[in-house]
Amino acid sequence: MSRINVIVLIFISILIFFNKKIVSYYYINKFSNWVERPVEIKKLNFNYSGYVKIEDIKILNHEKNYYRNIFKAEKIEISFDMNSIFSDLILIKSLDIYGPEFFLDINVKKDNKNNDNKKFYEDNIGLAKKINENTPDKIWPKKNKDINFLIKKSNLYGGVGYIKVPQILNPSKVKLSRMKFSSFGNDKNYRHYKDILNSILFDLYARTDEIKLKQLLKEIYKF
Repeated sequence: MSRINVIVLIFISILIFFNKKIVSYYYINKFSNWVERPVEIKKLNFNYSGYVKIEDIKILNHEKNYYRNIFKAEKIEISFDMNSIFSDLILIKSLDIYGPEFFLDINVKKDNKNNDNKKFYEDNIGLAKKINENTPDKIWPKKNKDINFLIKKSNLYGGVGYIKVPQILNPSKVKLSRMKFSSFGNDKNYRHYKDILNSILFDLYARTDEIKLKQLLKEIYKF
C-alpha cells in the first residue's frame, strides 16, 4: 500500500472515530436534557442503521437523597428512525431495557405553620408533591426549537425497585413485573413518559409484601 493510501486511510479512520464521539456526546447530552438529571454511561455503541446499545447507564439522584441514583440498567437497546434524528420529533421504534433498577426516595414534611399533623410528601421523581399538593405542571421557558421524542414500544426485563422512606428503618427491595409500554414520550400529542412512572409505582405497590410500605404508597400516590 502506498504512503498516500495509508495517509488517506488514517484520515478516514480519524473522521469516523470523531464522528462517533460527536454522535455519542449528542445522545448522552440529549438524554440528560430529557430526563432533567445528569447521566453516566460506561459504554455506548451505535451504527448508522439506527441501532444503539448502551451499557451500564446511570441517572444520578440529587445529593440530599438516600440513593446515589434514580435509575440504572445493565443494558439498553434502542432502534430509531434515522430520518428523524435531526428533526423536531425523534422516533424511537423500540426500546428494550435489561436489568433496570429504580430508586425511590420518599421524604415526609409536617405543616409547622398551622400547628397541625398534616403531612407533605416529596420524592426524587417529582410525583409525590404533585399528587398531594395538586401542583400545576411546570412551565418551561419558550425555546426557539424544542426537540421531542416518541417511543413506539418498550420492554423492561428483570426490573427491581428500591424504596427508602423515613417510617421504615431499612430500605425495601421489590421485584418488578416484566412490563411493556407503547406510544409515549415528551411530545404533547402522546402519553408523557412520566406517566410511565405511575405504572411502575403501581407495580411496586402491588408486588410488595410489606404491609406498612403498601399502606404508605397507597396514601402517597392515591392508588
